[in-house]
Amino acid sequence: MQRGNFSLDPPGSHTCYRKMAPCGGYNSSTSQQRTVLEAGTLYTVLFQQHINHYYPPNPGKLDVSFARGLDPLEEDFQTLVSFNDYNPMNHNTQTNFSIEVQLPKQSCDYCVLRVRYLTNNPDEEDYGTTFHQCSDIQLTESLSSSIQSIALEDHAIKQQNDSHDCCTPPSFQTKFVHLIPDISYTSSGEIYYDQPSKQMRFTVSIKNVTYNMWMNFTSGKQYYFNVNNQTCHLFGLNYWNDWCYGNTYNQTEQFLIANKSCSSGSSRLCNQWQNGDFLFESTSSGCYPSILSRLSSNERTVYFDAKDGPIPSEIFQPNPICFKETTMIHSHNPSARFLKQLLQEKKMWHN
Repeated sequence: MQRGNFSLDPPGSHTCYRKMAPCGGYNSSTSQQRTVLEAGTLYTVLFQQHINHYYPPNPGKLDVSFARGLDPLEEDFQTLVSFNDYNPMNHNTQTNFSIEVQLPKQSCDYCVLRVRYLTNNPDEEDYGTTFHQCSDIQLTESLSSSIQSIALEDHAIKQQNDSHDCCTPPSFQTKFVHLIPDISYTSSGEIYYDQPSKQMRFTVSIKNVTYNMWMNFTSGKQYYFNVNNQTCHLFGLNYWNDWCYGNTYNQTEQFLIANKSCSSGSSRLCNQWQNGDFLFESTSSGCYPSILSRLSSNERTVYFDAKDGPIPSEIFQPNPICFKETTMIHSHNPSARFLKQLLQEKKMWHN
């Protein structure tokens, strides 16, 4: 269990917004329990990336690390595993991870297991761009005479562009179904994507509850509206990034194969890319999204019935109830956004 309070509701929960190293500003006195584990064994760390901050020009990483002591310093932590961030094409995406690590072989009464999300996203620069979550543990002497070990993998991808790398049409809509069989989760809905206006809308239904998400990347605002109980939350958005596939656009997606049968079950042909645990497929013709799936589980998002725009402007008009909401749950650094705009304008002047 992480230090301090713990809540996953709503998305963007303040209990997840912990920037200060090494443990998000929470010391050992805030711990609710100390988990007892056996030294040298394999342990599966379960955590959720509560909001996605993928930054295409310089994608971040997530890692799990370990340190000895009651309140260790940043330099005391050693990385057990590290892997690339991924692009779900929705800032307000919750992703569950189940990561196996090799615990150190030496016992300790007071030690810390930590998960970090290193976003590298300049729009997250307030107290840094990295999120920290710590859990207090105790490692007992191993009872096993032979300890299984795993090699620390290097998940870094050698950046290599491919001629098949592509972007979706600038304006389109598509239906989708998101399935996580391990927890009997199913959601479905429709996505509206409009690159010219830098707006998106997600309509999703989960267990007879319907949500609308309106995202305006010019204003930097996202409204998250519960249709059933007529409530709305306001979020801050990261920078706009086009819906694209491959290292040419997203510097962590390696091209695998062209013109394969789409894994979504569609009769069309697809191209496929990989970023660690995640497989991305888009149609060979048109580059429409087809499926986003995971190698470690049967989780997948299947896209279908794609249609080209233009999309009527009223699609992106939030419910009036949302305009009453003025408190932003997850705001971003406006000076960072303004600085980037100035740099882009300066580049245009020099060109």
